[in-house]
Amino acid sequence: MKLLVNFTHKLKDAGGIFELMRFVLIGGLATLTDLAVTLAIFFTMPGLHENVVTSCAFAVAFFVSYFGHRYVTFRRGGSMLRFFMLSGSMLLLRNALVFIMVTYWMHGLIPIITAMALVTIITYLCSKLLVFTRQKSESSSTQA
Repeated sequence: MKLLVNFTHKLKDAGGIFELMRFVLIGGLATLTDLAVTLAIFFTMPGLHENVVTSCAFAVAFFVSYFGHRYVTFRRGGSMLRFFMLSGSMLLLRNALVFIMVTYWMHGLIPIITAMALVTIITYLCSKLLVFTRQKSESSSTQA
């Protein structure tokens, strides 16, 4: 709960709004990269399982996302290991969602895109609150 309260306070100042706009821009670029790779694989290798397609696309988009968020969105170093762990867990979640949708009622691009959208929202929140956080010394120096 405390993390959510801190998050809303950060968004209220101008820097928070611009940071959110940068996140949307980089997240959009990573998502477009993800989608482009997904479409390229999906249409050049028909019959490849949806989970293989989504894993390959996610791997490419990881690098766009990490470096974009590090240098553009948050403009500070974040833990690549934490971001990798976050991305890895989001990949597992995304694949689980795709698997469930494909197994029970949908096939093709719809489950891939649906899972991609849900995971993008979760990734933003976790990136902001857990990966690209200000270090105590960094926030002390900006307040002085």
